[in-house]
Amino acid sequence: MELRHLRYFVRVASELHFGRAAEQLGISQPPLSQQIRQLEGELGVQLFERSSRRVRLTLAGRLFLEEAKATLERAEHAINVTRRAASGEIGELSIGLSASALFMPIFSESVADFRRLHPEVHLDLSEKSLAAQREGVAGGALDIGLIRSGRRPTLPSDLTAVAIAVDRMYVAMPTGHHLADTSDPIDVADLGDEPMVHYPYDREGFQEDLWRLFGSAGLHPRLVQETHEMSTLLGLVSAGLGITVLPASLRRLHVANLHYREISGDRALSRMWVIHNVERTRPTTLAFLDVLLPRVDSLPCQEKFDEVA
Repeated sequence: MELRHLRYFVRVASELHFGRAAEQLGISQPPLSQQIRQLEGELGVQLFERSSRRVRLTLAGRLFLEEAKATLERAEHAINVTRRAASGEIGELSIGLSASALFMPIFSESVADFRRLHPEVHLDLSEKSLAAQREGVAGGALDIGLIRSGRRPTLPSDLTAVAIAVDRMYVAMPTGHHLADTSDPIDVADLGDEPMVHYPYDREGFQEDLWRLFGSAGLHPRLVQETHEMSTLLGLVSAGLGITVLPASLRRLHVANLHYREISGDRALSRMWVIHNVERTRPTTLAFLDVLLPRVDSLPCQEKFDEVA
């Protein structure tokens, strides 16, 4: 028994006329009658009572009609689900991200648009280190990674990285700090003696950028306390335990008693990269990239920049 037998049967049962049913199906009447007899032979029951004047369903035919309709509906549903999964409309998408990713409009707006366009895709977003994202994307536990690094990240050959945005680096300090008397850009050399509270950034990511920035002035960051929560980090700075250096996007976290100054210089830049596996890319991954990457192309020219040496 094939699905076409069920479709033929349902059409004849709906019309109770072989000629009209054949016309709607786009076939001639004799093959249709033959297909229905084959179906009855396979089932071992008579589905229709036929006479020269009319056609009507038997009791078995009426019961089989409901089951045939349900089977066709389930088959159509299976086909639609498969096609939608293949186009990335449904399924799952697992994204690892750095702490600041959701505060960058290019990413947060892309997530919002993706949710609107693909409401049946389950999104799993989790903060992970650069190393964990690299391992997760390479191994298939993650579909996409959002990592922060001034340099192009070191990745296996089957992973690719695309820079999607650039942030200036800012120093955050309490409003009563001696460097908080202006909002003008500040030279990193002025921060050398300042105690610094810091987030455990990846050493090959933002923390590497931080060391490179201070190293350009012949300095080392004076790290006095580490915290694993971004809100705690800003709270400690607000309480006067030290300053901190952040990508500009994190200034969207509003904390009382904080003052921000942009750090001057070409090295005070931080990139956000999207990474994914080019050899094992799910439809949902491609669907998300189709939302995200056009935004990169539309960025103003000054936001597209060469790699930091």
